[in-house]
Amino acid sequence: MSTPSSTLSVRPHSRALQQRPSSSLSQRPSSSASFARPVSSASFRPQSRVSRPSSRISRPATRQSTRLLPLFQKLVTQVTDLTPENDEEDFRIALDFVSRNLEHATATKGGPSSDMATMDKRFHGFIEKFRIQSNDTLAEALKVSYRKVKDSAKELTNIDGDVKLAHLADHLQLLALLSAAPVASTLKHANAYIEAIRHPPEPSPSLTWKDILAEEPFEGQHWEGVYGLPSGSTVEGWEKRSDGSTPSLSPWDDDDDDLDDDDSFPYSEDLPSSPVPAERVSCYEQSRLQLSYQHHRVVEGLQARQYWREEWRTDIDLSRPFNLGDPSTLGPSFSRALGDRTALLIYGPQHEKYINEHDAFREVLMCLQGRKNLMVTSNPTTSSLMPSPSAPRLVHLTLASQTSIISSFAQLASTMSHIRKFTSTILSNLCSTSASPISSMHLLSHNTQSQTIEAFADAVDSQLQKFDRWCADKEEQICRAHAGIGDQLVVSLLGLEKDIKDAFSVTFDLLLAILQELTGYVMQSDNTPIDEVYMLASLSSRVPPAAVTAHLLDACLYAAEEQSSLGDHITTAALTEVFVRSAQPLWAMVGRWVRDGMPVRDTWDVAENRTLEAEFFVEDNELPLMDPEFWAQGYVLRTSSNFQALGGAKAVAVPVFLERAANRILETGKAVGLLRVLGIPLLSDTDGDPVDVRWPSLTVLLGQHKTYASDPESLAHLVSDKIAPYYTSSGSRLTRVLTEDCDLSRHITAIQGLYLMTRGDVIGHFADVLFAKMDSQQHWQDFHFLNSAFGDVVDANNATKCIETSLVRLSYRGSNSTAIAQTVKALDGLLVEYAVPFPLSYILTPRVMSIYGSIFVFLLQIRRAKNILERILVRGAIGNELHMKHELKVFYAMRGKLSWFINTLLNFMTTHVLYSQIATFHKVFNEARSLDEMIKIHSDHLDTIQCGCLLLPETSALHRTVLSALDMCLRFSNIFVTLAGDNTHDISQLSIIMKRHRGRRQRRLRRDVIGFSEPETISDNESDDEDEDIVGDAPEPSFSIDASAMSYEGDLSHHLEKLSSELDGVVRFLRRGSESWAGGMSKSASAFGALAFALEDWDS
Repeated sequence: MSTPSSTLSVRPHSRALQQRPSSSLSQRPSSSASFARPVSSASFRPQSRVSRPSSRISRPATRQSTRLLPLFQKLVTQVTDLTPENDEEDFRIALDFVSRNLEHATATKGGPSSDMATMDKRFHGFIEKFRIQSNDTLAEALKVSYRKVKDSAKELTNIDGDVKLAHLADHLQLLALLSAAPVASTLKHANAYIEAIRHPPEPSPSLTWKDILAEEPFEGQHWEGVYGLPSGSTVEGWEKRSDGSTPSLSPWDDDDDDLDDDDSFPYSEDLPSSPVPAERVSCYEQSRLQLSYQHHRVVEGLQARQYWREEWRTDIDLSRPFNLGDPSTLGPSFSRALGDRTALLIYGPQHEKYINEHDAFREVLMCLQGRKNLMVTSNPTTSSLMPSPSAPRLVHLTLASQTSIISSFAQLASTMSHIRKFTSTILSNLCSTSASPISSMHLLSHNTQSQTIEAFADAVDSQLQKFDRWCADKEEQICRAHAGIGDQLVVSLLGLEKDIKDAFSVTFDLLLAILQELTGYVMQSDNTPIDEVYMLASLSSRVPPAAVTAHLLDACLYAAEEQSSLGDHITTAALTEVFVRSAQPLWAMVGRWVRDGMPVRDTWDVAENRTLEAEFFVEDNELPLMDPEFWAQGYVLRTSSNFQALGGAKAVAVPVFLERAANRILETGKAVGLLRVLGIPLLSDTDGDPVDVRWPSLTVLLGQHKTYASDPESLAHLVSDKIAPYYTSSGSRLTRVLTEDCDLSRHITAIQGLYLMTRGDVIGHFADVLFAKMDSQQHWQDFHFLNSAFGDVVDANNATKCIETSLVRLSYRGSNSTAIAQTVKALDGLLVEYAVPFPLSYILTPRVMSIYGSIFVFLLQIRRAKNILERILVRGAIGNELHMKHELKVFYAMRGKLSWFINTLLNFMTTHVLYSQIATFHKVFNEARSLDEMIKIHSDHLDTIQCGCLLLPETSALHRTVLSALDMCLRFSNIFVTLAGDNTHDISQLSIIMKRHRGRRQRRLRRDVIGFSEPETISDNESDDEDEDIVGDAPEPSFSIDASAMSYEGDLSHHLEKLSSELDGVVRFLRRGSESWAGGMSKSASAFGALAFALEDWDS
């Protein structure tokens, strides 16, 4: 078939010349500037501007400038509101500026243009784009039409035509810019266009004499138009069908334009010039009619299968009576029976539409995939789906049974709809770049969407895709069976319901239940509407993201475990897959933590500081690295102390499958980070297991070890085994660095020798110096005295240099008003500080050193009481007097009781509390494999010593009892001084003969001392500087105390009896308390048992 020629090529030249307007050159004025363009403002400008050679005044006016001048004037008026009437000068200046710039731009640059090569690439790009989008028909139509446009463009030779060949690319570019995305009508038109090209309409058959003779002579319309009759008229009735005008007999009366109408018959030259044989015409016509009828039958067959059309009706006879052997009569029979009852408003089968069950089967599949269908519609009152009231009926089901079956599918479709809405919302929020701002009312709120939520949505979406593929496979089986290229298939709605349960069980119901529970947890509500689960991604809640992550993973794991215990392996496998994919982001965070260690904050470059994710279960408290509390409080497990979960339970931010290994994960990350700070990389450890640098995904890990993720216990063991090499390697490397490079053992030995007085020679000599200062009533709390005395003692007795004086500082921070002679509590203010170097300060924290200080003070108080008792000894003439011997026996008996108690207590402290515990500590401490284990061992060791020294809050009553007993020693010393005066001697010191030197002031003070010694007469003429040498039986000097502090009026024996009874009560109370602690479960139970056993000798 030849292509019709373009009308542009056969248009008569005479007509073109008549319609062409005259040239604009004949009508254009001699100069556009003379009358159309206003006078230039150059005449009013300075001379320099006028003399510019590029002025537009010197250029002749062009056709373009004449055409654009009114537009320039209109533009200036619209923008500046200037007109020649109100401001002629400014208007001319603005007009000149606009014309110079715009006309120059259009003259030099031109408009946006293109060439045919560019347009070929562009249209080929459109064609490829449509093919990628599976719109092959649209791509083929565009390709064919573009080729036809290029072929017909070769005939565009008329220079006066509307479309010129030179501007064809511009026209195509304009069409491309104005084009829009293809819609349904575009695709429909493309299909029709391709169909018309592939199957062009057959030309009308030519009229032959054979056909004319074969017809009846007086029937038919083959006489139309003959004999000058009007078109459409015949000889029989031309009056009735005539248009009322007499045709002209001259063929030249028509207008010349009628010649163009010949182009409407492009195939006239192809008509046969001679009649075709009858046999050939018959065969040709018959094949053509068969092809036409075949196409028509195909269309009718397709329409017969389009059950959704309003005019479609089933081929089953609905008027048949009910037959028990024919199920297709059940539905219509029930409708007729119920239709007779007008109160039920049932119109009968003649007003209802019935479809086949396999069609309803496909409609249900579309419903489950979230597509528009005939069987299910949305409930206007709720967000769920329900059976459509206008749904077509099935002939073998009653209305109630069909509604029941469709309701189950509607419920499943509602569940799928809520889940799809949740996943699409998460995806849209993830793709959106704008973050929702948090108002001032929600400054403490957290954004719920996290990596775990996104991974959970992706995992749920994968389950939805599995379901959609399953539905597509079902529909493919139906199509293949209907086309006869597959196996025979029997489909039913009940079978579809069973197949869905067999393939997916209750997977989607549990996923929606998990979403609903999680939304209620985030909103802190017990009854969350099911249609609000999609809002989970956009909620702002006070629940921390780590707690939300842990709750989501625990819910998935518990649901999988529950279904596994019920034997539902299908749901278990699906929920396990969702859990594993949801936990992958958190597992990756664990891998980065144990490989790279904790992020250490750089105080100089804050921008480079690495932060932890908000959903990670390790929390950064933003403490500096040098802080002693950094190791214990810098990075901790997240526990939401401010947020309480529903039911009052504390919200835990660690998932269940990581709880067993959470502490090890935390310790490993901190150890690796500290080693990195110390410049020691952790690649492998020779003492422990080799460290795998690669961190596998959770799916790969489960596949390698064949572990079921639905079992929390097995999964927890697997995670612990994976973390163990990292924990062992980092811990052993760090402990070796602390022990070998940081001299940890030396510092601990020094601290024990100082605070626990294991270096008895050093601390004993320092205590003697300190107590001598106290007994001399001098200011012993002086800072310089304490440190200088300690330094001198250490330098003189510390041959092994175990204690470094540069690291020790003593000070007194108690009250100076408390007299040392009245109570041992005056020593509570003595503070001993030890400068612990980094990183040993993580073990020996300020709190630990404070406990060591309290133990040191308590031991010093016991030594003070023991020192007081050892000084009580009478020598000289007063001890030989007969009337004093009986009284001194009572005093020595009391001194013996106090000394026994103090020696028993001190022996208990040193033997059963200190030395035994220190020996056990060193044995266990050397076997520690991590810094946290060292800290724990040392903390337990210190707690045991603190408990044995009665310094815990639980033993505060026993501690107060011991202090009261120590104060009794001071009271007894005061009573003894009252009795014996200054005739006391320190048995711990060597006996020496001193030169007595007592001035007048001292003898005056001696009058205030109450005792049984002979009074001395003081002469006023004696010099204050008089020296007397005493030999023989002269009493040795003592440290006398002011009488106001130690005088006891009345019977001294009564005071001794009272002191004895108080001491007896103290000992008995301490024994009962020790027995109760000995029966407990503490580590100090055995030590308290030894103390209780020793105190039993008190009664004997």
